[in-house]
Amino acid sequence: MSKPSVFISYSRRDAGLAQRVESALERLGLDAFNPAREVRPGENWRHAIHAAIKRSDALIMLIGSPKNLTSSWMTYEAGMAEALGKRVMVLLANKHSANDLPVDIASGQIVGFDPQAPARAAHDIVKRLAVA
Repeated sequence: MSKPSVFISYSRRDAGLAQRVESALERLGLDAFNPAREVRPGENWRHAIHAAIKRSDALIMLIGSPKNLTSSWMTYEAGMAEALGKRVMVLLANKHSANDLPVDIASGQIVGFDPQAPARAAHDIVKRLAVA
């Protein structure tokens, strides 16, 4: 049996935070796909993203700050995950409120987290995936 996998969607502004969450998830036994690290130069980005989301059990939309949602790729990736019937979780830094997010994102499953404690966020994600 393969281990559970998640696709991590994030803005470049949150790249460091995404890497810390990715590492914490992998220490807990999940396969975490980070597109910036795993899509090879010259590879068809859309195709690689679609294939990775299709293989994943869920998509984690990591938001360190609502102002970082300027990346159209994040909404593209979340929309693709929903179209593929994948679970989408919004990992929102706890200093922000869901009210700070666009309605289509705020209406999803919001998981608040402390950016200084990515291991706790990873544990919360694993628990929520196990319940699904």
